[in-house]
Amino acid sequence: MPTDYRLVPIVPDIAAELRSGGGERFIADAKPGYPCRQCLCDAEIGETLILVAHDPFSIDSPYRSRSPIFLHEQPCSPPSDVRVLPDQLTGRQLSVRAFDRDAMMIDAAVIDGTDLDDQLRQFFDDEATAEIHVHNATRGCWATLVKRPYGTDASAIHS
Repeated sequence: MPTDYRLVPIVPDIAAELRSGGGERFIADAKPGYPCRQCLCDAEIGETLILVAHDPFSIDSPYRSRSPIFLHEQPCSPPSDVRVLPDQLTGRQLSVRAFDRDAMMIDAAVIDGTDLDDQLRQFFDDEATAEIHVHNATRGCWATLVKRPYGTDASAIHS
């Protein structure tokens, strides 16, 4: 069933910029455990990742802040279908935050990842929701941005 939203992982250009700025390198020693924010997959054991800070906001907001994220050290590809929730999200406890077009939080929930689809749909039922930020709840790292389907997010915060 098509979703009423689409995931917006870190795009290759921004990922390349973040990688070029340097960061702490980690070798994945467990799976799951090292979630890449570009491909939205957990790294395989032995893969190298870089820990960098990313600000998912493009406009000023009291909620704006940089969050630690992992990226594969070598460039990877975004998911082929951004309408499908990856295991990386559905297998973790998450903090899900809805924002209006002025980047002000209007709702939030801490959920089990298996409930993410229902939570995203509930937040998008509110027309004031421009986009949703998903974070890992236990370590607080930013996971991904979620927007309405293509062509329906004229009020979105990001382009």
